[in-house]
Amino acid sequence: MAVTRIGLAGLAVMGQNLALNIAEKGFPISVYNRTTSKVDETVQRAKVEGNLPVYGFHDPASFVNSIQKPRVVIMLVKAGAPVDQTIGNSCSTLGAG
Repeated sequence: MAVTRIGLAGLAVMGQNLALNIAEKGFPISVYNRTTSKVDETVQRAKVEGNLPVYGFHDPASFVNSIQKPRVVIMLVKAGAPVDQTIGNSCSTLGAG
């Protein structure tokens, strides 16, 4: 079931703050990170900062499936292997277009 129109993968400092900023503006957002503790940290921070509509997912398939089609995914991931891994894990679920 899709719950958001926007997804963000990569919850380092910039990704976490962007996700919270988007949610603060009233847009529910799905978030994912390879390190699941960053997902939990972001969701907890969203609750503390005003019960913001941030939905965390620990696996790429659940993350992608939580976003309405056509899917908008922002990826803020360190260059190199992490980008390739994030794209590879998400592509099979994203589908064409």
